[in-house]
Amino acid sequence: MRTGWLGWAAAAVLGSIALGGCGGDDDSGSSSSGGSGGGGTGGGSSACTPTNAACYASGPDGAGNACLAKADFSGDAVTQLRMTSHQVESPAPLAAPFVQDSIITEKSTLFEPDCNLNGKGQFNFLMQIDTGKKELTLGGGVPQALVGGALDGTCWAEFTDPTSGLQVKQYSTPYTESAGELQATFDSFVMPIYLEDKADAESAVLVPLHQMTFKAKLSADKNCVGRYAPENLDKGLSCQPTGDGMFAWEAGGSYEGYITVEEADKVMVVSLGQTLCVVLTGDPKKWKGTASDCKTSTGFTDTGALPKGDWCSTTNSAGGCQDSWKLVIDFAAQAIKVNGIYDGAKGGC
Repeated sequence: MRTGWLGWAAAAVLGSIALGGCGGDDDSGSSSSGGSGGGGTGGGSSACTPTNAACYASGPDGAGNACLAKADFSGDAVTQLRMTSHQVESPAPLAAPFVQDSIITEKSTLFEPDCNLNGKGQFNFLMQIDTGKKELTLGGGVPQALVGGALDGTCWAEFTDPTSGLQVKQYSTPYTESAGELQATFDSFVMPIYLEDKADAESAVLVPLHQMTFKAKLSADKNCVGRYAPENLDKGLSCQPTGDGMFAWEAGGSYEGYITVEEADKVMVVSLGQTLCVVLTGDPKKWKGTASDCKTSTGFTDTGALPKGDWCSTTNSAGGCQDSWKLVIDFAAQAIKVNGIYDGAKGGC
């Protein structure tokens, strides 16, 4: 098991990978993340709005069409969703196009060409919202290719890394609600991100986030967080975003937490040939060492220490001991049925 975040074997090239979805105007207000909470149905149209009925659980005009929902939970107390877009606010190096577009977006986008989705579906952040119990559950999912089309659902990933002891599992906590926005805090959370379409230990990297806060505005029909934004796409570019900093999705939620500098130095960003620690410094000349990490760098030799982050783990606040980096990410999500925990022997859940 590779421990950490962003050890992804993706090509580090400029350009955006378009996320597909359903178009339509959003009728709900904005969330604290800066994006709008997606409405359950959308009334607009666009050249980049998918028309294939197979892209929608309830058809192009049905419940959840605003986010290309893969299931309909409008009549249920429990909603399950998959994050379709992760939009980095900070640190700045992760928001750079060659990381955001060519690694994060490509990994988190499903592969459904008929729906303008051309990603790999290997970064699956799943959630379950129980509006009856006021309980939020977060967890990682296995690569979508292992379990078939998204309309048939997906599976939780669950295992313990024998080397680090990190547990990939479902994490549950009560949530509060204010002005239609759900809010919750998790002491810790571990997300698996897969390098390829396999569920074995060597095919995943892990990201541990600490003191993770979560906010989301769920649509009225309980199928969307945020919405697909076809107005940001160009038909002439195969329905990809029109420029850097543009996304195919309008966010309706956010999550943030910190990763320690030491943890980040254990994460090899394969496509960049350096650890996440080096990436986050923004100064590879000083901090990329002989082992492509911070610990073997001239910066470490000169200072006798790892680089300083922008966050302190002991106080969970900015500055201070500077032993961590704070990650802030906005997201959009679409409904999907989670059928259980993945069982490799069955090839499903």
